[in-house]
Amino acid sequence: MNAAPELQRLFDTLPSVRGSIHEHAALSKMTWFRTGGPADILFLPADAEDLSSFLMGLGHEIPVSLIGVGSNMLIRDGGVDGVVIKLGKPFSEITFEGDEVRVGAGA
Repeated sequence: MNAAPELQRLFDTLPSVRGSIHEHAALSKMTWFRTGGPADILFLPADAEDLSSFLMGLGHEIPVSLIGVGSNMLIRDGGVDGVVIKLGKPFSEITFEGDEVRVGAGA
């Protein structure tokens, strides 16, 4: 995991969002198996537009990981460096259009 000053620099460079951003977020609370360490930064986007804006404003050198509802996922005890984006309720829509089914990552 990043040292405190490096994490603060990372946090200070993040774009503004309508969703929420958390430092040292416990990812074990977000997975079905309840295992793993923290995310340096956890971003919970308000909607797809908020996610898009955040990603466009994020530096390319910052590692990004995505999680949905956290099922069938193991996170290492050392946690995850960079930004973890949890696609929760705003991304849980399921739609049917003819033969096509679209399922959001938060479903």
